[in-house]
Amino acid sequence: MRKPALTKSRFALGLRCPQKIVCEQEYPSQLNAVDSDFLSLLAEGGFQVGAFAKAHFPDGSDLSLLDTASALIRTKELISSGDCTIFEAAFSHGNCLVRVDILECVSDKLIIHEVKAKSFDSSSERPLQNKDGALKSVWKPFLYDVAFQKYVVSRAFVGFKVSANLMLVDKASKSPISGLHQCFKIVGRAGKRTAIQVLDIPHEVLSAGLLRSIDVDAECDLIFEATEHGIHFDCSFSDLVDQLSTVCENLVAPGVLVSEECGSCEFRSSSDDGTSSGFAHCMATKAEISDFSRGDLIFDLWNNRRIGKQLASGIIKLKDLEAADLGHPDVPVQGVPLTTKQRQWLQISKLKTQDPKPWIDAVGLQKEMDRWQFPLHFIDFETSRVALPFFKNQSPYHNVAFQFSHHTIHIDGRVEHAHQFLSANPLVNPNLDFVRSLRAAIGRDQGTIFMYSQHENSTLCAIHKDLEEHSDAEVLQLREFIESITIPAKDAPNAWQCSRPMVDLLKLIQSYVYFPSTQGNNSIKAILPAILSSSDFLQATYSDPIYGKDCSVPSLNFDPISWVRRGKKGEILSPYSQLPDIGADLSDSDREELAEITKIDDGGAALAAFARLTIGALGDTARKRLEQSLLMYCELDTLAMVFLYQGLIDLMGNEFPSSP
Repeated sequence: MRKPALTKSRFALGLRCPQKIVCEQEYPSQLNAVDSDFLSLLAEGGFQVGAFAKAHFPDGSDLSLLDTASALIRTKELISSGDCTIFEAAFSHGNCLVRVDILECVSDKLIIHEVKAKSFDSSSERPLQNKDGALKSVWKPFLYDVAFQKYVVSRAFVGFKVSANLMLVDKASKSPISGLHQCFKIVGRAGKRTAIQVLDIPHEVLSAGLLRSIDVDAECDLIFEATEHGIHFDCSFSDLVDQLSTVCENLVAPGVLVSEECGSCEFRSSSDDGTSSGFAHCMATKAEISDFSRGDLIFDLWNNRRIGKQLASGIIKLKDLEAADLGHPDVPVQGVPLTTKQRQWLQISKLKTQDPKPWIDAVGLQKEMDRWQFPLHFIDFETSRVALPFFKNQSPYHNVAFQFSHHTIHIDGRVEHAHQFLSANPLVNPNLDFVRSLRAAIGRDQGTIFMYSQHENSTLCAIHKDLEEHSDAEVLQLREFIESITIPAKDAPNAWQCSRPMVDLLKLIQSYVYFPSTQGNNSIKAILPAILSSSDFLQATYSDPIYGKDCSVPSLNFDPISWVRRGKKGEILSPYSQLPDIGADLSDSDREELAEITKIDDGGAALAAFARLTIGALGDTARKRLEQSLLMYCELDTLAMVFLYQGLIDLMGNEFPSSP
């Protein structure tokens, strides 16, 4: 069997941990499973940036459809023939193989352009290095990538001078047109997805500087001269390459110690049971631990910044930690927000005693609730930031707020899905209409507004910054509305005083509540089934289909539905599992237009759906199905916040004004 070559992707894997190269071969389905809707969207952004980069070199020869052997031969032929530009040029040296995104051959020079969808600011004096000249950690993976390419190309073509560039998205530039992303289409080629240019790109777009190549030869020299490359390699760069090549050839990694990076390993399964994952295999062989599941290890401790010390002391199971390992946290006091250490010890002690009951600070919660004013407003936003700006005069990764949902709880206990907004016109920036609709929904009273995490606050602050460029009367009113409900960033140049700040339910949970079943995960997706499982009121109320269109709890999108359903073991299922499959009952052509989006049940899938909706050629059937699924998903996000509020009231032992 042919041994795998050390490619760019395997070099990147091995640099993080050489065992990952072995896992890629032994557990390939796990690495493929990482390709979620969200990561697919990021990849498509990368595909589009890659196609946009090629448009800057109109005479390039594209070798992307050639197999490796043919591409190696054709690359040599093109370079031998004189000056040229090659897309996906192939080079090999020993067991190393690289395909270069864009290669320019000019006389005796080979110029590498490694295209990345990551953004930088060209106005920064030293965008890739710290003040002391060291490489910025955030850029190291990209710089090592291009350094590896330069290393291989230099040895494959010894008579040429090789230089390296990163071709990056420049946040300091702006698009001179709307709909730039529509110039490209995601297609399948040779079993892989890529982007092709389908519309002409105006010259002013190509000259706008949205993509810029940065000379990184100096950064590559720093890498070549270094004798330490991450936590696993104390050696020269050439020895690093040789070691990773050997791993590829023998599929045996050198002795690798368990480190804090293991917790985010892409070969970690959702269950971590048995030896069904690369991560589980590593734990069994490197740490001699096989009897564990998700939530049992120190990697799963919420906000754990002491993993390095804990591993150094030989601790890897969460239940083996003692209070001293956390710095002796104080006993929680009712009415006082939990500290990080206290919350961590709650998680550990609940695991040690196998206590499934939630911890509730009713005094602290009541103090917070006493400040709230009815009607209560629960809002959730869906936003998008993409590499190629959707609209004219926007910079790369500009904030676009395309959707919100709004639930209301009245003083008499009535619950309703009161408002929603969705705009997916590919040529109209929705931000202004978004704020206008939001003000109409929640700006007519002084009721308390709730969000989950700070996303809504930061989104409105970003839109406020955009609106500062306008001075008409309505825009001034919209800015005043934003100022009334948001807290500006600490470094905001034009700060304001907020009179009606939104309440962050995530912060409330972190301060006064702990659900053992969440295993330290405080996302709304984890909290929702936990609160449903803990609250008798929620179970009694929402086991019946009282929620939906024309129901006692009115919905704008759902037919009557029961939100409390149980699995085979009697466990309450997450309501997000009830969101519909998008492709059900659609024709093959309509499903093809959905481009692998099968269900919108998380933020990544919502972003992917919005990206599809901004494609003008999308058919009506697929478009309507995507829009309806987006509306249902966002509605469930705010309904989850309603459930959280009602469930906390129940767990505190308080009475409701009336049934919903």
